[in-house]
Amino acid sequence: MSDLPLFYSSVVPLDSQAHRSHRIATAQAPFAFAAGAHLIPAVVDEFAAAAREIPVVFAPAGTRYAAVFLCGLKPQSNLFVDAQGRWTGTYLPAYLRRYPFILGERQGGDPLVCVDTGFAGFAPDEDGQALFDAEGKATPALNAMVKLVTDYATSAKRTELLGSKLQEFDLLRSVTIDVQGANGPSASIHGLSIVDEAKFAALPDAALLELRRLNLLGAIYAHLFSVGATQTLSAKLKANEATAAETGADAYDKSAA
Repeated sequence: MSDLPLFYSSVVPLDSQAHRSHRIATAQAPFAFAAGAHLIPAVVDEFAAAAREIPVVFAPAGTRYAAVFLCGLKPQSNLFVDAQGRWTGTYLPAYLRRYPFILGERQGGDPLVCVDTGFAGFAPDEDGQALFDAEGKATPALNAMVKLVTDYATSAKRTELLGSKLQEFDLLRSVTIDVQGANGPSASIHGLSIVDEAKFAALPDAALLELRRLNLLGAIYAHLFSVGATQTLSAKLKANEATAAETGADAYDKSAA
């Protein structure tokens, strides 16, 4: 399967026969797989919940812009994942909560719930949550995950619509995000965009009403509020620098945290 989403390596439809005895076990380092991702996909329905802690920005994705959580200040470094592979933030992005499951599209048919068989915690006869009962019926745990991946897919489509409208109305501007460490500027990241508040405020009534009709205004306001959460990144970077100073390691080196 080509062009797999971030973190996924071997996606197959979940099957009540083939996967009857499979369980989902919690890994000792549950989010170690995300330690090297400084950008995590975000969807509009979680902007407000995450806004106080994680900046929501827009990253170029081909000819469009995708909403992402800014979790680090250089590639292959996620400031929210510690050395033990634990998520250190209060809000856990839905993209991570749904892994290793995902909704797959099929031509002429309903979407399928799929699973990444490359996930080490997905295995038969292991400790963890059962996905099917003895009769092959979905367990409550699986039903909850099906709802999550289905809701995520719906929200992802609305997020794509938001990105297209921001482009259509020319509301995005490129920014450089600088975050200070303990001893002055420590890191910066380029190539991301945010909503231009001046252009947003000057939108014609027709455009503003369209965004309101599409129920996208709340997401825009939450995004703008979230930009202030770069202070969270600064605090995490300072904490890493303090640990690095004690160990002599790089501030981004999770093995030394």
